[in-house]
Amino acid sequence: MVFIKKSVLMLCLAAAVSGCAAGRSAFNKAEKLEREGNLDDAVVKYAEAAAANPDVGEYRLRFLKASEKAAREHFAKGDRFFENKKYDDALREYQTAFTLDPSFIRAKQQGELAEKLRNAQFFFSEGVSLEKDRKIREAIRAYQKALEFDPESREAKDAVERLQKSRRTKLDGTELNLKSNKPITLKFKDAKIKEVFNILSQLSGINFIFDEGLKDQNVSVFLENATFQQALDIITGINKLGKKVLNESTIIVYPKNPEKSKQYEELYVQTFFLDKLDAKKAVNLIRTMLQVKKIYVNEEMNAIVIRDTPEVIEVAQKILDANDVPDAELVLEVEVLEVSNENKENFGLGLSRYSISAAAAASGSNSFLSDTLPTTIQTTTDGTGTGTTTTTSTTPSNLLQFFSYRGYGGFLTVPNATFNFAKSLGKGETLANPRLRVKNREKAKFNVGQRVPITTTSTPTTGGFSVNVQYVDVGVKLNAEPTVQLNNEVTMKVSLEVSSIIGRQNVGSDGGTTVVTIGTRNLDTVLSLKDGETSIIGGLVDDSKQMSKQKVYLLGDIPLIGPLLTNHSTEGRKSELILAITPHIVRGITVPELDVAAFWSGREDEPAVGKSYSSFQEVEPAADQAAPAPQAPAAAPRPALPAAPAVAPVPVPVPSPVPAPSAGIAQPALPQAAPAPEPGSPSDAGKMPPPASDTGAVPGAAPPAPAAASPSAPPPPAPRAALSVTAPKSIKKNDQFKVDVQVSNAASISKAAFTFVYDPIFVEFVSAAEGPFMKQDGKPTTFQNTVDKGTGQVSVTINRAPDAGSISGGGSLMSALFKARNQGPANFGFLGVTLSDVGGKAQETIPYNTVVEVK
Repeated sequence: MVFIKKSVLMLCLAAAVSGCAAGRSAFNKAEKLEREGNLDDAVVKYAEAAAANPDVGEYRLRFLKASEKAAREHFAKGDRFFENKKYDDALREYQTAFTLDPSFIRAKQQGELAEKLRNAQFFFSEGVSLEKDRKIREAIRAYQKALEFDPESREAKDAVERLQKSRRTKLDGTELNLKSNKPITLKFKDAKIKEVFNILSQLSGINFIFDEGLKDQNVSVFLENATFQQALDIITGINKLGKKVLNESTIIVYPKNPEKSKQYEELYVQTFFLDKLDAKKAVNLIRTMLQVKKIYVNEEMNAIVIRDTPEVIEVAQKILDANDVPDAELVLEVEVLEVSNENKENFGLGLSRYSISAAAAASGSNSFLSDTLPTTIQTTTDGTGTGTTTTTSTTPSNLLQFFSYRGYGGFLTVPNATFNFAKSLGKGETLANPRLRVKNREKAKFNVGQRVPITTTSTPTTGGFSVNVQYVDVGVKLNAEPTVQLNNEVTMKVSLEVSSIIGRQNVGSDGGTTVVTIGTRNLDTVLSLKDGETSIIGGLVDDSKQMSKQKVYLLGDIPLIGPLLTNHSTEGRKSELILAITPHIVRGITVPELDVAAFWSGREDEPAVGKSYSSFQEVEPAADQAAPAPQAPAAAPRPALPAAPAVAPVPVPVPSPVPAPSAGIAQPALPQAAPAPEPGSPSDAGKMPPPASDTGAVPGAAPPAPAAASPSAPPPPAPRAALSVTAPKSIKKNDQFKVDVQVSNAASISKAAFTFVYDPIFVEFVSAAEGPFMKQDGKPTTFQNTVDKGTGQVSVTINRAPDAGSISGGGSLMSALFKARNQGPANFGFLGVTLSDVGGKAQETIPYNTVVEVK
């Protein structure tokens, strides 16, 4: 039995030693990798060391510091990719930075911006493909979606304006049923306004109903080649008339005054739930900018309720969107260091008292004659000023008798003599290293030290006494108020106070009041630093030196003998205060998109998002004619993203030799950034005819395709599919949430196989189900999934039936249900993605990852 116990103890000891050795080995490797600049691998090794030895705080501290350093290195790489418009690479680096340091909010913000621009390029390419297929409505939606992600895209704006010419006129949210889109010309001089509306009704097919208060006044109108919207806007605008659309072919016209506006205008109620902006400030903002009819503040929900016309509410929403943005945040890394040196010397002969007292006493008596010798001796036992008072009764037995006469004796006090030869050296170091996270324009306070009690005694008139205690803060006090600028510079007001107790003293007749002497050093300054820049403030030096001598009068001045009878005391103290402060921006200033921060807001009496008479700013619709072939975009389409990795454009089948198009009709441009075509290629057909062959050219016959005839012309690149994850940006702990796996640009696939990877530390897999994409045509499919919860992997295979053929386009492949376990960033991504057709040929696919923050 004893042998078994010893064996178990030895095994436990060996396991502990092995764990420590493994942790130290991983730590040494991590340090080497960090010195070599391989921060990613260093973070992994630091994590292994911390996991092997969780009780060693140094391992975890180095892991956190290496993670933060690696995060900032990835962020810098992301910035370089972003500047070169490689948004996929930039997004990957930003996501890696945020994963390494979840407090690095700027990486998350930049990642979201890169994701927006990447999505804008994707939807623009999709719009180009839809436009080629003459799906005008869907193409406009795709271009508008691109503008949602990138409002500054000139190509998308031009495409939307170009395609809107084929859409019907919309007024107050209702599409009007115009009998003709031909331009309208109105030429009237001093005509009755109702006659003008009758002519407009005959030209457009729209019925007008006049309010009883409408006066049939004379108007003069001269308008050529205008749309129905423009003609209606100009007539109602200059004559102060309002309009209300009843249906697609009927409009009520009424005089625009307060009474009629109340009768015909529809009011809308909307509640705005504010995230960062205070509701009271929001109300003041809206009332200053707009004359709203009714507005209410809900302080408990931090929301405002507005009741007004839809146009006013739309303007209010734009204003709130531009101002309800999160505050910037930063971490202040502060180091306060006080270095002190102290030198004390005490050398020479010292007496306990430098005085002699004499007294008389009767023989045999143990007390002196009254008032002849003091009986209280006060002794200071501490050289810093803090002392004790002792009372000793002096008797003749412990004094020196120097005479005796007739029963009386004389006594003297004799001081004690001590020879001092002491020297003491001291060094002190006070360090405070706080890390303070603070919002923009808010005050951060740091105080470390002690609260010293000071007592005071008072005697009231009713008798007795009372003791009052007051506390004074002593130590290091730091106040900082940072202001983050748009260029990521930080302006700070810094106030530093370092205090210490240098002496105490009891005062008052009863000694009940304690007076404390406190030494302080203060610093107040204003700094302007860049993100990550360190400012060091030093030179606050306190240098004091004190020398003193104690000697016997006259004897201490005798040469040679005097120094032997003198006590020399020297005390020197020098201290220096150093402050180092470094700001790290974790969330920069959020600047709203340009279309939110700046927009036209209508007239003073008619607020609206847009200019007055905005119909004159639109592209005029073409006259009724046969629908032309799809036109090439007015501006060159935005090129496809780089090859590794990139979002592919919407798949475009490779054409066979194309018949020569008729003159004046250009072919739709491919969304790829392709080199200039060779002369005679289909894209140049409308510009110059191809040269005739030796056998003669027949008008309208198909010319040979240059790409097929010339081996030097590369074939068009195969379209690439994209696999992405749709999930909420944040979720609360212990809540369940759904994650969709979306595919886009799939070209004739019959099988989808991939491994869906998630972070098992933060989320837990619950279930998975097939999405509707593979079976959207009603054909049977098989869905298989295998889950490994330990590694966080879900292997998925979706097959269409052998006789079901293939499927193209985009949609949901899988819907999975997860449960949030722990707080932190949960990563979702893919491994081994394969999309193949019936013959087994795989289509190139680009996977995209995402991050869900568990709060």
